Amino acid sequence: MNPSKKVLFSLPEKLLHEIDAVAAEEHRSRSELIREATRHYITERPGQGQRPIDDPKVRQAVEQMEQIANKFTEGFDSTAVIRRMTDSRYGPARKPDK
Repeated sequence: MNPSKKVLFSLPEKLLHEIDAVAAEEHRSRSELIREATRHYITERPGQGQRPIDDPKVRQAVEQMEQIANKFTEGFDSTAVIRRMTDSRYGPARKPDK
């Protein structure tokens, strides 16, 4: 077994109580629980080779958002909207004389 090193760090009192409660419920030491939680965090944390879009739930949400956006933007011409806004403020645009 690898030799362990002692580490001193601070935790909010409420969090420490929660850690102690879980450790007692699972019949293990505070240190054992914190070691396991740390290992889990290191292996599962975001950005470790997995992009959010790789999550099936995220992919499904993005697809649903695209479907909704397509319903509202179907046939939408942003240039025409800008032209109407400009015309309403400054009058119809004149074509340049040739």
